[in-house]
Amino acid sequence: MTADQKAELLRLDSAGFLPAPGENREEFFIRTGEIIRVHKEFDERIEQVGSADVFDFVTVRSSDKIAPELVDDVARQTWELYGFAVRHVPGFYLTKAVGLLWGGCMLSDPDENFSIMLLRNAFKNHRRFLSYTRDELLAHELCHSVRQSLCEITLEEYFAYQTAKSPLRRYLGNCFIRDVDALLFVIPMLLLPVAEVLKALVFPGLPVWAFWILAVIYPVFLLVRNWHSRRIVNRVRSVLKRCNVRQAEAVLFRSTLAELKTLVGFDGGAEEFRRWAAAQAENELRWQVIVARFIDEDELDMQEKGACCNEDS
Repeated sequence: MTADQKAELLRLDSAGFLPAPGENREEFFIRTGEIIRVHKEFDERIEQVGSADVFDFVTVRSSDKIAPELVDDVARQTWELYGFAVRHVPGFYLTKAVGLLWGGCMLSDPDENFSIMLLRNAFKNHRRFLSYTRDELLAHELCHSVRQSLCEITLEEYFAYQTAKSPLRRYLGNCFIRDVDALLFVIPMLLLPVAEVLKALVFPGLPVWAFWILAVIYPVFLLVRNWHSRRIVNRVRSVLKRCNVRQAEAVLFRSTLAELKTLVGFDGGAEEFRRWAAAQAENELRWQVIVARFIDEDELDMQEKGACCNEDS
């Protein structure tokens, strides 16, 4: 790898582009080039036409675009937490009718190399809606935009929810990682009052206790699964800190679940960990970047913390 290629890899990582597992350098540069091109063309079309249809069911307007200074504020937050500052993903306030509790989301199409953030229109003039803040939602969705190249969901919500101000949301955020989780959480609870009515009016011998078991068993499963995932991350975080990794959160964020599980039982020192990371880097481009940005002492001494929060990054 040339010095220019290495510098470009580190710059792209700082801007929120992670190599996918197994992706080589040429594939990564081609993919990120396409992502940058597609988003640049979208920005130009919005500026020229004033509006655009995305994913065939959402229309966004240039007048509803999220202000760049708000994105800059969020970029500083994600930089401090995970070492990236995303600016290529456009964000808009959604003026169409949405659900009562809906705050925002990110829509992505990896095949088209395009992502977009949408926030409830109430955030256009107000920083807070219910228990959500605008900055928190933006940071949350930008974490999703970065980690989507890893193509795994087990810890996706965990890392995104670490941007939350609420300790409870940070702890419970990773409970719901699939759409079916919310359904299986709510449906048994909705059946409880139905069962009580049926017992009172139609079936006096109906075993309502069985419905209580159904209502409790899936929330318990979600809590146990969340505890197990958090335990893995916490144990690896302890390993990284013991091995003098300065930005442990950034390394955790860029790692797959399989890699974290490998490190759970690691009991060596800092030098042994660096050898392990170097071995990972021999086969994974992503770990070449992780080693250069967060583990290699010479590189760390040369980096200026926060440099990638400038507009040129």
